[in-house]
Amino acid sequence: MGRDSFDNLLTLLRGYVQRENTRFRDCIPPEKVLAIGLYRIAHGGSYDNTALAMNVGKTTVHEAFRDVVNALYDIRNDFIKLPVTVDETAASIGTFEHLSMLPNIAGAIDGSHIKIRAPRESAVDYFSRYQQHDVVVQAVVNGRKLFIDVAAGFPGSLHDARVLRNSSIYQKAENGDILAAGPMYLIGADEIQPYLVGDSAYPLSPWLQKPYPEGTRDPGEIRFNKELSSARVLVECAFGILKSRWRILDAIEERNIAAVSKIIVACAVLHNFCILAGDEWDEDDFNDDDDNGPNNNDDVLRDGDDIRELLKNNL
Repeated sequence: MGRDSFDNLLTLLRGYVQRENTRFRDCIPPEKVLAIGLYRIAHGGSYDNTALAMNVGKTTVHEAFRDVVNALYDIRNDFIKLPVTVDETAASIGTFEHLSMLPNIAGAIDGSHIKIRAPRESAVDYFSRYQQHDVVVQAVVNGRKLFIDVAAGFPGSLHDARVLRNSSIYQKAENGDILAAGPMYLIGADEIQPYLVGDSAYPLSPWLQKPYPEGTRDPGEIRFNKELSSARVLVECAFGILKSRWRILDAIEERNIAAVSKIIVACAVLHNFCILAGDEWDEDDFNDDDDNGPNNNDDVLRDGDDIRELLKNNL
């Protein structure tokens, strides 16, 4: 993070990290509190390592890290915003227009695994096919790689499709609270509502499109898959940048799932803050492709299938 970004973040978070002097000692200034918290988020590792690097005690690192994470989590709704109105949805669609020939894409969705220590409760549920304890993070990004929705803390043993069904964005989309209002795209006499794009792990629906089977030889289906992939890859890139920039996500030491979730969301807030501040990260070769293994999801809504056909034939 550049100096200007740090100063702007300090201004934003000063009220959360400001401490008062006591009769016995002067407090650590807010810029030092923020620097300690950001150091651990950026470098990961143990509290002891951060204490040594920042020349402070381990307890100070604990407190600073907690305060910074809580502060970032508290402002999450200012930086991670799911488009709700027609204008907001149209703006998100606009970020994909130069990336794919498919019209009306409002976001790209995917899941990623974050390694954790075995939680004290239900540890077996968090043991994933990667032979480690981890949590699944589901995220939606726009064409700028900004996170517009993040749901963290799902057990690592869950498939992406089940994570989706247990997330708030699924209920909002199914109830028509998001995406359904438009703007609509006309193909002939048919209206295509805004939709998300995901990989083959996800169910097909009017608000979520996925590729045709990988082995297809149909030229139209092959082209559709290519155009969908051009948009969907943005979420993999965003996850790759997130994990590369904030190395605490390599392996989170906390064993409390609520605390783990807060740390992940805090990193997503920092990710968006830096992009909006123009503090970009060198993204070459950073890609996070968590393969979900065989696709056993046969839950295909007929309306979603029809919409996919319309989009394919429109290319």
